[in-house]
Amino acid sequence: MLHGSLCDFVQGFTTNAPFVSMVRMSENHMDASTNVYELSYLIVPDVAEEDVVSEMTALKDQASRFGASFISEEAPKYIDLAYQMERDIANKKHKFNNGYFGWVKFELPPEKVAELNEELARSDKLIRFMIISTVKENTMAPKKAPRAEGRTRTGKKEEGEETEEEMSTEEVDKKIEEMATAE
Repeated sequence: MLHGSLCDFVQGFTTNAPFVSMVRMSENHMDASTNVYELSYLIVPDVAEEDVVSEMTALKDQASRFGASFISEEAPKYIDLAYQMERDIANKKHKFNNGYFGWVKFELPPEKVAELNEELARSDKLIRFMIISTVKENTMAPKKAPRAEGRTRTGKKEEGEETEEEMSTEEVDKKIEEMATAE
């Protein structure tokens, strides 16, 4: 996930597999020995709210043992899941409708990613996780300002002078219909 929405994260989990690792070699890395990755994760909702930060720290400690250096992160937030997820924990199937979602971006040698993935897969505190290759830069899109009630179009009034005319929804629909039938 390149800091997209939670829906982007959840779309990566279309199977019942508890863990997904989507790692590809990145051309955007600091040097030849490390690539930039993002670990997105869902912590089980059974963890007490005051212990969630320590669980995140434990995840970061696991990555540190493999040589990760951290770039940015978002503390886990309690969320309702888009659909029910299942996970076998201690040979018992558990169903989850919510959890603590968070992410951490880090640099790591590519040969260590599979080892980190295996270690995270053994955690009983994670519902799911995903490791992806990404870029170091902040890729979060800024939030857009709310749109005005009416839509506007730009028209030429005189040579080089632009004006904005407000259009109603009906006018927009009519204009779209004209454009569609003109072909």
